[in-house]
Amino acid sequence: MTDSRLFGSAFLKIAHRGYSSRYPENTLPAFEGAVAAGADMIELDVRLSRDGELVVIHDATIDRTSNGRGRMADLTLAELRRFSYPNAMTAFGRVPIPTLAEVIDRVGAQVTLNVEIKGRRSGSAGMERLIAALLRRKGAVDRVIVSAFDRRALVEMKRADGQVRTGLLYDRGWRRFGEDVRRLGVYSVHPRLSAIDAEALRWVHSEGVRVFPWVAKDRGDVDRCRAADFIDGVMVNDLALFGDAGPCRENPDRT
Repeated sequence: MTDSRLFGSAFLKIAHRGYSSRYPENTLPAFEGAVAAGADMIELDVRLSRDGELVVIHDATIDRTSNGRGRMADLTLAELRRFSYPNAMTAFGRVPIPTLAEVIDRVGAQVTLNVEIKGRRSGSAGMERLIAALLRRKGAVDRVIVSAFDRRALVEMKRADGQVRTGLLYDRGWRRFGEDVRRLGVYSVHPRLSAIDAEALRWVHSEGVRVFPWVAKDRGDVDRCRAADFIDGVMVNDLALFGDAGPCRENPDRT
């Protein structure tokens, strides 16, 4: 599992839903703002619209993040585009919901994208196949990590395209952690900060698996992650918590 080409001394700055403390989350302004602030990786969430488009949004409804209402699964892309994300009048004006293709086109050549699968439909691998086809069409397979809590999604992602890097999300530990990580063949694991088990993560890291926790809320969290010998980067809402400017020049994912 180990690939020495993927490792270096850089500690990656990962923008959670883009630069979400300063811009509307999961929007093009948030992603472009993250790039400008020196992010090495951008985490974002993807769901399917009613007409099968890969749309960037976290929630199952548009109520919290837009000025509209409704379930994502009930709305077509054209219907989703009628609303603005943020959910109120702001300095950003009207901000449309982005598709994954638009995000790749706009910032995918500048940072690694960590694409989290949300709202996977039971028994269906359609979402994973759509993502794989899009990454191939855009020439972005080597610039994206596809992550999920749902282990079935990670298995189907590998079936759709074995070259796509996958990441396992989790918010609590479990007894068969190491066995499951090996079985899934993931590139990275993404634990909630409160679920960090140093011994387990030090072992998977020694096996060549990268470790990207979520979400650091203050400078102390960032500093503790940076000091750990098994953590490769941390997700934040506020990139200013890293306390320095510019991207990591040794970022091993930008080879």
